[in-house]
Amino acid sequence: MYFIVVAIMLSGSGEPPKIPVMVASYSTLKECRLNLLEIAKLHGYERVVHPLLSYSVVKSSPTKLTTVFCVKNINSI
Repeated sequence: MYFIVVAIMLSGSGEPPKIPVMVASYSTLKECRLNLLEIAKLHGYERVVHPLLSYSVVKSSPTKLTTVFCVKNINSI
């Protein structure tokens, strides 16, 4: 089972980091990555290959960075 996870990092707000949130589950990694491609089509998101997260989608603004990625074990986040 693979999961799409959304992580939001705020900068300059003084707030503690937010806990990543699972938003969907898939039976294969291929399905999960195909849905990342659909998310990348949304306004402001871009596809990246992260050294730790592998294929992911990010959206950045001056105050926050939103990262969407696939994981196999939700407990390891």
